[in-house]
Amino acid sequence: MLIKNILVYLHLLAMAVAVGKMLEYDFRFLRFVHLSPTAERTAELLRTKITMTHALQFLWLTGVGLVYLGYAGNPHYLENEKLWMKFVTVSALTLNGVLMHRFAFPHMLRTTPFLALPFRTMLGLSLFASMSSVSWLFAAFLGIARSWNNTVSFQYVLSIYLGLIAVTAVGSMVLLSTLRQYHFKRSLVSVMEFSSD
Repeated sequence: MLIKNILVYLHLLAMAVAVGKMLEYDFRFLRFVHLSPTAERTAELLRTKITMTHALQFLWLTGVGLVYLGYAGNPHYLENEKLWMKFVTVSALTLNGVLMHRFAFPHMLRTTPFLALPFRTMLGLSLFASMSSVSWLFAAFLGIARSWNNTVSFQYVLSIYLGLIAVTAVGSMVLLSTLRQYHFKRSLVSVMEFSSD
């Protein structure tokens, strides 16, 4: 029992660190999407990436440990469909992280302002970010949704997860498109005012 409690505590701690770091970085990032990245913000991005990677690795380790203990104590433990949905969510989160390291971070480390990136690139990066945010938050929710244990179907939870991803992705794309148009118009007005002077 003590080992299980320690694993649960470490699992929740890793999740709290990851979600807190993600939200902190996302809100701060939105304030600077129209500016060229500075050395300080680039260093912050790299620190965030390292923290999230270590947290995800720790979640896998403690999660596997908890599943092993659960199955050892109850042969029907793996019949909980919510558990499999959590596995799918964390697997999607892991795959998304790998793809972000491969495709997203090279763009994020350039000196070009985020809103000045090619439109398709900007929307693609926002899709990566939406997937990451929803997956982290949904995995955290599944961890505390004990009332769903052996009471809800895999399809039901999956539909909620996919719906949240779709809504968040569309919302982030609309937000970034709006910000892009706003800052483009502001820049255009500034250039015209400068030319008239």
